[in-house]
Amino acid sequence: MRKIKNLFLLNSILIFSTSVNAQLNSEVKLFAPNIISNDKVFGLTISPDGNTAYFVNSFGGRKKLQLMQSEKANGKWQVPKPAFFSDQKFREIDPIVSPDGNSILYNSRKSLQKNATDDKDLDIWMVKRNSGKWGKPFPLDEINSDENETYATIAANGNIYFGLRSDKKGYGGNDIYVSRLVNGKHQRPENLGYPINTKSDEGNSFIAPDESYMIFSSDINTSGFGQSDLYISFNQNGKWCVPVNLGAEINSAQNHFCPTIFNNDTLIFARSQKVGDDMVENIYTAKINISFLKTLMVIQPTPVFDKIFPDGDVYGISFSPDGKYAYTTRSSADRSVCEIYRIEIGVGGSFINPEKMDIWQITPNVSNPVISHDGTFALLRISEPGKNPDLYISKKDTQGHWQKPVLLPESINTEIDQYYPELTAENHLYYSSNGDVFYAEYKNGQWQNPVPVNEFNTKDFSESNIAVSRDGKWLVFLSNRTGIYGAYDLFLSKKTENGWSKPVNLGSKINTNAMEYQPRFSLDNKTLYFTRSVFTDGKRQGKDEVLKVEIGEVLNSF
Repeated sequence: MRKIKNLFLLNSILIFSTSVNAQLNSEVKLFAPNIISNDKVFGLTISPDGNTAYFVNSFGGRKKLQLMQSEKANGKWQVPKPAFFSDQKFREIDPIVSPDGNSILYNSRKSLQKNATDDKDLDIWMVKRNSGKWGKPFPLDEINSDENETYATIAANGNIYFGLRSDKKGYGGNDIYVSRLVNGKHQRPENLGYPINTKSDEGNSFIAPDESYMIFSSDINTSGFGQSDLYISFNQNGKWCVPVNLGAEINSAQNHFCPTIFNNDTLIFARSQKVGDDMVENIYTAKINISFLKTLMVIQPTPVFDKIFPDGDVYGISFSPDGKYAYTTRSSADRSVCEIYRIEIGVGGSFINPEKMDIWQITPNVSNPVISHDGTFALLRISEPGKNPDLYISKKDTQGHWQKPVLLPESINTEIDQYYPELTAENHLYYSSNGDVFYAEYKNGQWQNPVPVNEFNTKDFSESNIAVSRDGKWLVFLSNRTGIYGAYDLFLSKKTENGWSKPVNLGSKINTNAMEYQPRFSLDNKTLYFTRSVFTDGKRQGKDEVLKVEIGEVLNSF
């Protein structure tokens, strides 16, 4: 994919979808290579103390399925052996250890009848530990039916979630059900319904111990990466929210299934693919920030300028450091005419009395204002007819009046476009050019030669529109890299001792199948402002929408 030089000359292809993606700041690793992950395993669960793992040996297919266990000694997983509770005469799969470690659920084709064969439907079985001793496995007859119950997980309160493919009920394919434990007895299973279950296949559900979230597998594939992907849904006041795809770093082109969470922050799951006549399948782990994902799901953007600019023809926002004024850009649909307006910030944060900044309007196209932290100068993107945009500076005189903008030096401005400047408290400059972001240090009263910000720039995609929090700890930027929701998405990064952290997509409440761009932090760093637009053939479709979202909890959980 080529770099996109001008954000407003692109052709946006919108994909409307009911499922979404969430990028995770995680690295996927093979679990216990060769010892456990040997191309013929799936469905691993770990005891709460981290010392015992149970999993499935698939032998490269489904004709023989055997439950195994491995012990950890001196920090290393040992050679597996058959699980202590398994019956080798029957195919058995999907072990899950309960949150307290005293029960293990699994699925078996075992029958208590004499001379039983291995072609019985799958049922849920359990083995329990009392006073430190494991008892005998038994089927959960209160839940099991004459159909296949699969991948059962259990919450701390005893509620059991599982998959069931039924010709008699359900939403179409495999669905997820729950059987609640009431007075020591499991009740009749309930279909979880929409938005968890669809006409596609949903199953392999891991339920959080407190039932606050669920991770499961689905082949709904409206925004998927592989044959089936892993999704997460949060329980909000007793209702499951629309599931979020766990993203390209978790989901690949393969089949993804059997998720569990160990120690609150480690996702364990399986990947499989057909190679010839065999199934090649292994177990993987990745760090996952559940609380961060949850905060992304509950935030709600709201409009900013809908009252003073009801036509929806403004985009972008910046603030004077004293909090008295906001600045925005008013434009024609094709962005050929752009004019900056200054807006008073009234009581309660209301925006009133917009005034065009005529002193800055030295061409028909002036936009992207940013005010220095001390309020003494502003940087602007200005385009002359027939030329690429450059960056200009406007200073205040001794009476505090803005002066006519002048061109920044050639070290900043080149023959290629320059746009969307951002300033730090030290007047260091970030800006965008030709689909990359650059940084110029401010030293001895002038900007030094700019350097590309390699933590964010990619070879094949476009990065631009950097916004830095007022305290310098956070950064948001725009990209069309793989795994996004629409034409462009906003990504978040944190300043660390080793530089900026790996960017994370800000999720479906901020990013949509439109284009989200021109981010800006509020003066107190608690609010993120951004613009949402749809462009086709270089023209705005409908309205520009400047939005704000409270982002403090997102930053705290990152």
